[in-house]
Amino acid sequence: MEFIYRLKREGVKYDLSLMKEFDAHYEFPHSSYKMVHITGSNGKGSVSNMIFNVLRLSGKTGLYTSPHLVNFNERIFLQDNAISDAEIEKYMEMYREYIEKGLKSRRNPTFFEVTTEMAFQYFKDHRADYASIEVGLGGRLDSTNVITPVVSVITRISYEHTDRLGTTLQEIAGEKGGIIKDNIPVVTGEEKDEPLRTLKKIAEKRNSKFIRSMDYTKVTGKRLRDDGTTAWIRTPTEEYNIELKLIGNFQLDNARTSIAALEIMNENIRKEQVERGLSNARWPGRMDVVRINPLVILDSSHNPSAAQTLSKAIRDIYTKKPILVVGMLSDKDHFSYFQNIANCSDHIILTTPEEPDRKMDPMKLKPMAEKIFKQVEVVEDPLEAYKMATELSDFVLVTGSMYLVGVISRFLGEDMTPFRN
Repeated sequence: MEFIYRLKREGVKYDLSLMKEFDAHYEFPHSSYKMVHITGSNGKGSVSNMIFNVLRLSGKTGLYTSPHLVNFNERIFLQDNAISDAEIEKYMEMYREYIEKGLKSRRNPTFFEVTTEMAFQYFKDHRADYASIEVGLGGRLDSTNVITPVVSVITRISYEHTDRLGTTLQEIAGEKGGIIKDNIPVVTGEEKDEPLRTLKKIAEKRNSKFIRSMDYTKVTGKRLRDDGTTAWIRTPTEEYNIELKLIGNFQLDNARTSIAALEIMNENIRKEQVERGLSNARWPGRMDVVRINPLVILDSSHNPSAAQTLSKAIRDIYTKKPILVVGMLSDKDHFSYFQNIANCSDHIILTTPEEPDRKMDPMKLKPMAEKIFKQVEVVEDPLEAYKMATELSDFVLVTGSMYLVGVISRFLGEDMTPFRN
C-alpha cells in the first residue's frame, strides 16, 4: 500500500490527457461491462450506492467511490466484498513500470488515476456485469470520465471546489455536465433553474435524452422515521413500495433519482429487485446512526448546501438539538457552513480532521463560530473532542469532513460495508 500512497504527492491533476493514455495502455478494461456514471455536489455517493445495491441483485456489480473513510479497500467493492490488500498489491506491481516511466517524462499517473484504473481492471478481471462509478471531482476532467456508460446521472448541484469548477452554478453545472455523452441518456435530480438550463443545453448538444427525476417520479405517500423512510413512488411504468433504511427526506430524493436511472437503463430490472436493493442500501458516514445511547450520528456533509440539508433532516426527525463535533478542510466555505449547520444546534466543538495537507486549524475557526453559535469550544484532538461531546450530551452529531467522520468511524470500529444483508 505504501507505493500507492506515495502517489498522493502528485496531488490532484484536473486534466484527462494522461488518464486517457494510461487507460488505453491497459486496453480500456471498463469496456467489458455496463456502467452507470454518477456526479453531483450532494448525493452522488448515496445514489451510486443505491444503484449498486439494486444492480447487484441482477448481476455481478462493482462499486467505485471516493474518498474512503477508514480503509482504502472501501473504494472498490464487487458484489459482496471489498478489494483485498493482496489484489491491490497485485495491481500496483502491474502498474509499477508504467508509473516509474512516467516519473522520467512529463508526469506519472496520480493516486486517483491509478485507483480509478485499478477499479476498472478489477471489475473486468472478476467478470462484472455492471459497475456503479462515482466521479471524484467535477466531471468533465475527472479521471472516471474515460468511460461510456449506459446512463449518466447528475445529482443536486451546489457551490463547491470553486477554484477548479467555477464560481457560479452555471459554471459548476457545466463541469458536472461534462460526463454527458453523445446519445447516452442523462438523469438529473437537480431542480434549480440555472444549473438545469446548463445541463439541458449540454444534453441537447450531445443528442442525449434528458430526464428530470423529480418529474419522472412521483411520491404518492411517505412516512419519515428516525430509522428510515417508507415511501410509495410512481413512475410511468411502475409503482414501488420503498423501505429505505437511510435516514432523511433527502435520501428519498436520491432514491427517486436512482429509480429513474435504473428504469432508463432498460435492463429489465424487476420491481422487487429495486425495492429490495434500495432497502438493503447502507451508506456509512452519511446520516449514519452509530450509537443509540448516547445517540451519535456521523455525517460527512462538508459544504453549505449539504449542511442545510443535514440541519433540516435533524430538525424533521429529532426534537432535541445535538452537540456538534466539527472539523473542516481549509478549502471550504466555513462561514456559510456554520450558518447552515447552526439551524440544528447552538453548541459546537471544533476539532481537527485527519488530513495533513488541508486540515483547518480549529482555533482559526473559533472567532467565526462565536459569531453564530451560543457555545463554542476547541478540542484539537478529534477523539478527545468526541469523548467530550458524549460526556456533555446524549445527542452528538459529528460532521464537517469525511476525514473527521473517518477518524471517529475507525475509533468506534464501524462496519464500512455499503449494504445490509
